[in-house]
Amino acid sequence: MQKIILAPFLLAIALPGTARAQTAYPDEYALRPLLLPTEMLQLRVPVVINLSAGSVGSPVNIPFEIRLGLTDELELRLFHPGNGLCLKGCGKHYNDLAVGILYSVMKERDMQLALLGALEVTSFASPALLRLDAGVAFKYIQARFSIATSGYLGVGLNNRADNGDAIFIPFEFAYQLTPALALFGETGLYGSTKNFANDWTMPLGVGINYLVGHAFDLGSEIKLNDAIGNGSSGSRLFLVYAAWRNQ
Repeated sequence: MQKIILAPFLLAIALPGTARAQTAYPDEYALRPLLLPTEMLQLRVPVVINLSAGSVGSPVNIPFEIRLGLTDELELRLFHPGNGLCLKGCGKHYNDLAVGILYSVMKERDMQLALLGALEVTSFASPALLRLDAGVAFKYIQARFSIATSGYLGVGLNNRADNGDAIFIPFEFAYQLTPALALFGETGLYGSTKNFANDWTMPLGVGINYLVGHAFDLGSEIKLNDAIGNGSSGSRLFLVYAAWRNQ
């Protein structure tokens, strides 16, 4: 009799657990979907160190990012388009902030597509510089690797002389070496719409992501911020980061 009474409760416990196992967010860096699932929170804290000739170690800054899955189709992001929290050599200790969203419009087994938008305050200094972003994010996922991009147009909303429109097309390739260790490469295409032919740049970065434990990553990257292009200045960066998720 006790077994019959307990059966519905055991079933109720088992079913959600099974569903979670089938839809769990992947630990493997390269295989993670474009958006976070409902109620998942992620905090990513990178420490960025300048390695450019003549200014090594200045600036040092932390452009931390917070992501929250509002639903399986909608994600909210709080991020920093510039230095974020500055520890050394930025002039101001904190001078930028942005809020953005990702909205899923396609979610297949190996391809995902989302619309993106953001409102950036690229500088709090008087006058504050405001930018509106609109674009599309895409990710292609296979058994061991993924390709992701999130191209968008940034439109200056005020003080247009110093805050013109620009094109941003970041690109990442990630390869899962082991269940815990992934390699990734970053590049992209950036430039102002007004004078794109004369100031476009392409960055180049190589990094590793290591899964310390479920929902916690450590990683590092070496990046030539503007490796090639007419606007190249030889800027070099080194960054280390930690990322934590609540599920």
